[in-house]
Amino acid sequence: MKDVADWRQSKKSRLIIIIGLLILVGVIAFFFEKTRMWMLGIGAVLLIALGLEATNTDVDLGKLLETGSLQESMIQRDENGKALYGATCEENVYNCSNFKTQSEAQEVYDTCTSAENRDRHGLDRDGNGVACQSLPTGN
Repeated sequence: MKDVADWRQSKKSRLIIIIGLLILVGVIAFFFEKTRMWMLGIGAVLLIALGLEATNTDVDLGKLLETGSLQESMIQRDENGKALYGATCEENVYNCSNFKTQSEAQEVYDTCTSAENRDRHGLDRDGNGVACQSLPTGN
């Protein structure tokens, strides 16, 4: 299961998928006149996705709707394009080595911890509510 998570978080994989979908949409739009307007709309959305991916930018739409602030809904990524701050709360996606500081790990821990599913990523091994205690503190 970890291999799937690594593949999904690979910037190169996401770029290849977006470009492949753009090509598919272009072919469909070219050969099927009745779908052309739909394909142009889908192509525009894919171009936006490509631009966001190429610039390591991402937006948490749920947080955007909740707060109304684009700045607060931005998701930070590392140099490899891997999302850092609670972008995904799937089981065992992050570990302490994904973070530079304890506060970064704590933010993901706080975002992804719920009453039903405590510590989805295993960031708090001793169960005291503090994630990745071995990392340096920071803001």
